[in-house]
Amino acid sequence: MAKGTDLCASGAQSLTDEQKSVTAQGLALAAAHLASMDPSKPVNGIDFAALLGAKLYDAGGRSGAGGGVRMLRAALNTIGDVPEGVTRVEFAVPVAQAARTFGYDWAADDNRHLFPAMTGDAR
Repeated sequence: MAKGTDLCASGAQSLTDEQKSVTAQGLALAAAHLASMDPSKPVNGIDFAALLGAKLYDAGGRSGAGGGVRMLRAALNTIGDVPEGVTRVEFAVPVAQAARTFGYDWAADDNRHLFPAMTGDAR
């Protein structure tokens, strides 16, 4: 049985390649947001789900079509539960790792400086 901290793209198998790409982009946007906006504040599961849903909507072209609920569920299942008392910047790391799990390339991202462990960038 997978633990809440295991990063496996459960549910990703049912996503199309385009949906995986949108999910990866949405997760990357959410990770960058968490790391840069009020990073020391705590995050909870409901707030994070709302943030991720908004970022997936942005990444999907703001159309409201294309399997957003399925992508959100796959992303949330991959990340697991939000630990009690975790700060936004701390939680940004597993979100960034989940983005990479869905195929996101941090090396080409303008926010790569926020996640040097993802890219090998030692800035």
